[in-house]
Amino acid sequence: MRTKILTAAILALSAAGVQAAEKPLKILLVNDDGCQSVGTTSLQEKLAAKGYDVWMVAPATNQSGIGSAITFKTGKVFDVKKAADKRYCFPGTPADALDFGLWGVLKDAPPDLVISGVNDGPNTGMAQVNSGTVSAAARAIRYGFPAIAASIGYRFTEEEMKNKWPSTHKYWPDSVDYVVSLVDKLNAAHKPGSPILPQGSGLSINYPPLPSAEIKGVHYIENEQFPAPQIGYDLLADGTAKQTMNPEAIKPAEGDNDSGLLNKGYITYTLFDGSWNAPQFQAQYETLLGK
Repeated sequence: MRTKILTAAILALSAAGVQAAEKPLKILLVNDDGCQSVGTTSLQEKLAAKGYDVWMVAPATNQSGIGSAITFKTGKVFDVKKAADKRYCFPGTPADALDFGLWGVLKDAPPDLVISGVNDGPNTGMAQVNSGTVSAAARAIRYGFPAIAASIGYRFTEEEMKNKWPSTHKYWPDSVDYVVSLVDKLNAAHKPGSPILPQGSGLSINYPPLPSAEIKGVHYIENEQFPAPQIGYDLLADGTAKQTMNPEAIKPAEGDNDSGLLNKGYITYTLFDGSWNAPQFQAQYETLLGK
């Protein structure tokens, strides 16, 4: 009898150990395209089909280009909509959606990974700075969560622009599948109790809108340090100002920077963090301003 009890106890402990080891990766998805964006809803569905525990919190409306803006109104009541199981539409910015996901929906069971995207359009050059997609990921990193920002590029031709980027929409599913494969790779290498990405860092992926046979591979590249602005302003005679698109921003980049490599057919990986610190310049500032 004692042997049977001992055997049963060992089996129970083994089963518990297996269940703990098989606990699925918990992922929070956000974006700046809105909670109806197929780049994120399809990513949730495909990751969930793989067995991951996937939650989505996204802005109720498209918030592209809003950067890191937040709604700071304590006491305000937000009309949050639950769009589907584990999917919420939050009436705010991408940063708001991230905060609601981390400090509202998942505050008692935090995610192992945050993924922002897959965004409709590239986030290279100045677009990365303006991006709600990348800003949400950077905010997650600042809080201490590993994060990925994922985007699909444009083909900057007159026909593509006139027809609202058909190649982007055609290959958007491929970019989603690519992110799923990347999560599988990270999950296979992940050791429970350790961060799934290097602590304090994140990855911005830009996927070219091309058939897989034309993609040249992966290229690690920094975001362009001094990119051209995306917008400008015309001062009008009545004292008002009209916002304009900088023509340089919609020209196909051809250099070996992040925008140019994406346009040449590379999947670009840009590593970033959430730290607004630059201690490497301290000595120069001490020379200019004193200690």
